[in-house]
Amino acid sequence: MPQNSKYVIGVDLGGTKIYSTVVDMAGNIQASARKKTKAELGFDVVVGRIAKCIKEAADRGGIDLDTDIATIGIGSPGPLDLDKGMIIETPNLKWKDAPLKARLEEILHKKVVIDNDCNAGILGEFAYGAGHGAQHMVGLFIGTGIGGGVIIDGKLLHGYNQNAGELGHVILDPNGPECGCGVNGHLEAFASRLAIEREIRVAELHGVQTAVLQNGEKTVRIRSKKIAEAFFAGDAAVIAAVEKSALYVGYAVANFLNIFNPQVVVIGGGVVEAIGEPYVKIVRNTATKNVFDIARRNVQIVKAELGDNSAALGAAVLAWNAVANEKLL
Repeated sequence: MPQNSKYVIGVDLGGTKIYSTVVDMAGNIQASARKKTKAELGFDVVVGRIAKCIKEAADRGGIDLDTDIATIGIGSPGPLDLDKGMIIETPNLKWKDAPLKARLEEILHKKVVIDNDCNAGILGEFAYGAGHGAQHMVGLFIGTGIGGGVIIDGKLLHGYNQNAGELGHVILDPNGPECGCGVNGHLEAFASRLAIEREIRVAELHGVQTAVLQNGEKTVRIRSKKIAEAFFAGDAAVIAAVEKSALYVGYAVANFLNIFNPQVVVIGGGVVEAIGEPYVKIVRNTATKNVFDIARRNVQIVKAELGDNSAALGAAVLAWNAVANEKLL
């Protein structure tokens, strides 16, 4: 590692996009770059695109990758082998046993650290966003699916096989709808954007008119922005679906409060970013009514602050932590 390097690079690797940021120790983004992932082209091509995106971010900031960048952090879909820096399997990218860390280090000649993308997002909010200052935090991201993570005593909870934090897959009702993973009754099956969409479509089948399914849009995905617009316009089917989602997230958060006893619960993701406090308020009220008194004392249940930057900034935190650990050796 170069001595006195001022920056790290944090990368959010997704199924459709790669987002790279140059970040200083205070969490300030100096420059950034985006590229389409193009996962259909295969692992080798995507690794090359990640490397190019990293170099482009550095170039845009006038930063020398060789001398000014200490380490690179990657938030990646998983499950992962953190020790080997390997993606064990990822449906979005269709990779198995992919040596992401080794290949990027070979190309860039820089130390690379990786973690789960949801963990990275939680870490970003913990260090620079809505969880800043806490030592015990739970985070949930409500989007197409539901991801989450847990921080205890200032450290991410990884668990025995390094894949703890699958909070979207807690079972709320074994007789509930089938989750995308194949199991019935998971939080994700009740509360994700796809679950909200399902509820809206069911309401329409029962004769409830809704603006989001007009103009021949019977088969297209209903995006978070459109859900929010209809919600604030008073669309009854959408309001009912959103409130049901928030209610089930609240029940799940009640479980997390009793189990992990966090100082703060951060709720983010596309659905929450689009709707905001009305959604979080339902989660907060539901959760705090269904826990032990000690678990709700002084707990904050709040909206995430970093938006699309959370995972990249969290990956930067991973990188800075790696730098600090090297200095201790």
